[in-house]
Amino acid sequence: WCGLALLSCCSAPLECWIVVGVLSSISVTGYSGGGVIITCRYEGKYTANEKYFCKEETLTCSDLIKTGIKNQWFKSGGFSLYDNTSTAVFTVILKDLSEQDSGMYKCGVDKSKSPDSYTKVNLNVVTVLINVTGTDDFLTHINRSNSKSQLGSIQQITVFCPLEGPVESYGDF
Repeated sequence: WCGLALLSCCSAPLECWIVVGVLSSISVTGYSGGGVIITCRYEGKYTANEKYFCKEETLTCSDLIKTGIKNQWFKSGGFSLYDNTSTAVFTVILKDLSEQDSGMYKCGVDKSKSPDSYTKVNLNVVTVLINVTGTDDFLTHINRSNSKSQLGSIQQITVFCPLEGPVESYGDF
């Protein structure tokens, strides 16, 4: 239900907008160089329809990935999409994020004869800086490895600390 109350002293033209197709809205945070997993629900009667993920721009939404493939991963560029028809959920994975990827997206169901249904996604990509301090001798022993996790979001840093004198082992810490 939607309503409007007018004061008795005046009247004004009213412009109304109705947004059709929006199922929900979510916010997701990712990290530069990493990835995010976005889960999008849809009505079960649309399992046969194509699913897509697009970035909103002025008056348009440019498809980043779109497929009619069901129950298996479909990959395109840095994007992957899996449509699980038994649960009416499709999953989108974005990899190698940068701050420029921040913005509004839609994950939606292509309904050719009616407005698409979709979930609005607000993606915020942040950069995390690591500040290492110590003596010059200490810093020369830092070895940064570029090994990444499955989604590319974790970088491993190995630190070697030169110690003087006898050292006792206390196990892993």
